Amino acid sequence: MSKLQQTNKLLIVLSFAAIYLIWGTTYLVIAIGLEEIPPFLMASMRFIIAGSMLAAYCIYKKEKMPSATSIIKNAILGLIILTGGQGLLIWSEQYITSGYASILSATLPIWFVIMDRSNWKTYFSSPYIIMGVVLGFMGILLLFKDTLSASTFSESGLMQLYGTIAVLIGAICWVIGTLYNRSKPAPGSMYSNLAWQLLMASPICLFISFSTGEFSGFDLAAVTYKGWLSVVYLAIAGSIIAFIAYTWLLTKLPSAIVSTYAYINPVVAVILGWYLAEEVVTNFQLIGMVVILGSAILVNITKSQVQSKSLHEEDEEPEVKPVMKLKS
Repeated sequence: MSKLQQTNKLLIVLSFAAIYLIWGTTYLVIAIGLEEIPPFLMASMRFIIAGSMLAAYCIYKKEKMPSATSIIKNAILGLIILTGGQGLLIWSEQYITSGYASILSATLPIWFVIMDRSNWKTYFSSPYIIMGVVLGFMGILLLFKDTLSASTFSESGLMQLYGTIAVLIGAICWVIGTLYNRSKPAPGSMYSNLAWQLLMASPICLFISFSTGEFSGFDLAAVTYKGWLSVVYLAIAGSIIAFIAYTWLLTKLPSAIVSTYAYINPVVAVILGWYLAEEVVTNFQLIGMVVILGSAILVNITKSQVQSKSLHEEDEEPEVKPVMKLKS
């Protein structure tokens, strides 16, 4: 094995470790940060730190200033993916455990199939994808049954229900933003686009924070090193290192293999939440997690196989020459 191959192999291992472990730990780190910092303010701080660092890197690389069109598209993505997807997830963890939030986030592959209308014909030609979607909703219903039984008796239970819904809406926002980005990508480098998405999302989250009264009773001076470390970890490890590792892996390996992070992250989050934060994991949550992860694996792997088969058939399709019509 050459030195270059060994280096690539090591980078692949480290990149998988980043997306498996870093993204798996962010759920617990969010819960730790929420002990001292309100949710949308924490999101705003996270985004401005990560966005500023990426923007500084783009300046160092002497990248061109993006066009107004690019900034607008990235602002839309910042609103949908970061404010909607990440912001709602952070908000939800005030009321639900980090492990529970991670299980709900594992429904992403299911929402992709449901909302990617342009590929419905390809996706739903497979009975396994249909089975995976049905299983996914069964898992969601199991989790809702657990939450609804709690919400019947207390206000905190009702807030748990709202938190559950918020995570699912956040996952849908993430899918909508991803599909929008795929159909109308902003020009510019990956680093520049992500920087502008983060920089645009930060003031939006700050506005929401002000509007919802998060600053009432909040004392910035009272935030300890634990709160600041949470924000810095989420910004640098979660928003920069893991994201770059994920994007790089997509250039080296099939997306179905890279997307396995979606199955590992909830397991990491549940174990950490149970072991370090003493989060209670109910039987319904465990069953729901197994069902949802099973459906996500079934959907994701089958979707990749169906798409590959479709592309292969298109490549092998013989060229059809036009038939000349005789003049009458």
